[in-house]
Amino acid sequence: MVILLAAVVTSFWPVLPDLGLMLWAARAALVVIALLLICWIQIDRLRRRYVVTNKRVSVEYGIINRISNEVRIPDIRSINLRKTGLSGLLGIGRVEFSSAATDDADVIFWNTPEAEKVRDLVRSLQP
Repeated sequence: MVILLAAVVTSFWPVLPDLGLMLWAARAALVVIALLLICWIQIDRLRRRYVVTNKRVSVEYGIINRISNEVRIPDIRSINLRKTGLSGLLGIGRVEFSSAATDDADVIFWNTPEAEKVRDLVRSLQP
């Protein structure tokens, strides 16, 4: 997203001869791509709902078909936190909750702001 914005901004700096129409078409294409990316991110955020209560951790996702996964707080055996790249530097991460019943994560909170606080909250609720 930042790269697209930077490309649009920098396209105004160079003065290139006889490329006026093509330069404006490239700018318009970059703006359209940025708008589509923003729409995709918003739709992805709207289709997910993360819930932490004093009894369970759950995620619901989907637009037409709703799917729900949940784990009871006492059943949580591991909480994994993954923060990578630029979003990790900004405190956005993935929190994975696993129970003893499975090897993989039962509930995953994707792109969670302040992911460490979510992990610490769930830890504080465990007996």
